[in-house]
Amino acid sequence: MTTEIFQLRAIAQIALATHITPRVRSISMSLDSSGHEIEFRVYTDGRLPESAAEALSCAVTEIHAAYPSGQILRINEEFIIAPEPEPMHHLPIVVYVRCEDAWVDRT
Repeated sequence: MTTEIFQLRAIAQIALATHITPRVRSISMSLDSSGHEIEFRVYTDGRLPESAAEALSCAVTEIHAAYPSGQILRINEEFIIAPEPEPMHHLPIVVYVRCEDAWVDRT
């Protein structure tokens, strides 16, 4: 794994630390070969309330601002509704996955 990918993962996890809401199942990312474009994929249990979507938007803004030297030109956001236990197809850089083990009570 390249330094850029490690750096992007760390930046994203810090930005997301206070922006994950209960309906978010996972977040993954990819960085294009030029290092200037990010794909940001979010799997959710259902439609996000406006405030939850805004929280993720804030995290994306923080990722953009924290990435070194203004290298990122664009972050493409993709939101996929896939209620548990539907499978998720993550991008190469996984930054968050909710625990969905059967023995864990999430109520």
